[in-house]
Amino acid sequence: MYDTETLAGLAVLKSALHDGDAFMATAALEELYPAQILEHWSEFAAEHRLPILTLLSPADAAEVFSHLEESEQAELLEALPPWRVKELLEELSLDDLADTINAIEEENPAQAEALLRQLDPETRAEVEELTEYDEDEAGGIMTSEYIAVRDAMRVEEVFRFLRREAPDAEQIYVIYVVGATEQLEGVLTLRDLIVADPRTRVSEIMNPDVIYVRDDTDQEEVAGLMADYNFTVLPVVDEYKKLVGIVTIDDVVDVIEKEATEDIYRQGAVESPDLIYSKSSVWELWSARVRWLVIMIITGSLSVNILSGFESVLEAVTALAFYITVLVGTGGNTGNQAATMIVRALATRDVELNDWWRILRKELGVGLLLSLTLATLISIKVLIDGQNELLLVVGISLGLVVLLANIVAAMLPLILRRLRLDPALISNPLITTSIDVIGVLTYLSMARWLLNV
Repeated sequence: MYDTETLAGLAVLKSALHDGDAFMATAALEELYPAQILEHWSEFAAEHRLPILTLLSPADAAEVFSHLEESEQAELLEALPPWRVKELLEELSLDDLADTINAIEEENPAQAEALLRQLDPETRAEVEELTEYDEDEAGGIMTSEYIAVRDAMRVEEVFRFLRREAPDAEQIYVIYVVGATEQLEGVLTLRDLIVADPRTRVSEIMNPDVIYVRDDTDQEEVAGLMADYNFTVLPVVDEYKKLVGIVTIDDVVDVIEKEATEDIYRQGAVESPDLIYSKSSVWELWSARVRWLVIMIITGSLSVNILSGFESVLEAVTALAFYITVLVGTGGNTGNQAATMIVRALATRDVELNDWWRILRKELGVGLLLSLTLATLISIKVLIDGQNELLLVVGISLGLVVLLANIVAAMLPLILRRLRLDPALISNPLITTSIDVIGVLTYLSMARWLLNV
């Protein structure tokens, strides 16, 4: 949400780009933040995006560029003038630069190699080292632009070192202490340095109990750890505890957004977690959705077979069919609620696999209360409808279906985690379809038994 002045600035920019007025466009861009440009990026015509990146200051251009989709980054790098490409490469942080090179290499290795050749030898070596890591590991989201000092240094020496090295660092508020072999030994903050006596040695004021992650730690675990400790930066070490980089909060925010998107898509039975709706074709959207829907229609067809097997029951008491929809719908919704809560609890590490017995007991209690509540409501509806002979059948069946749905849906994410699979794979449509089958079978079996038909 932006103020009137910002919206007016965006309007001036669009008008200037349309008229080809570079002077006016530059003036408008100077009044806008990169985040504001990104917010409205989709509103700019494709032929106007190149001038925006050309007219922006190098730092702002790099900020905008780093948040664009990888496919668009590759297209822009091919179209931008060489001088602007060079400036972008120099302004991008090492981790963003590595991500860009990685993405381009998958589609166009020659272009990626050409970009690497434009980097100075030291930067190229660092980027190539970062690109060796998997993108979903701590090494894949870290940057090697950090500040590290020796424990024998005095505070006044550290300040001189910071004045020289700070311009190239990702952040300078947290400083790491390493030994002669670059092994992580401690951590201190800029505040610690400011309040300390200039002659004090780093070893006297550093905190030796450093929380860190290995370079092969999953990015989701990294994000969880930083959230738990309210960190804005986290050191990354290799197998020998050598400091190799840091993960900053901006990268973690991207990870959280990506993981949340993947979970939402998977729970909605969408096959492609990297899908971007506005950039996807009809064929890509069909491909992402059709596989699970085919599986679910096959599973759902079991309900038809069950109904056929109870044809005599339905013929004897046709009113039974009136309540099938509400019964299976309530069971599916109950299952979705339970699965969603457990998946979320696992993701935030509120619960662990070892808590399965506690979860089972709790969900059994919740399921019983839900069963009693919903069975009472549906029984009142049956009485209002004048279907007194179905009171016990419908009431008991709904109670059983709700109880079963609650327990099964709560346990399935734990089972998947035990099998080292993503709990988010328990998609809401799949649970709904499964509970439909269980609900119909339970309902008609109860009718046959209680009504003796």
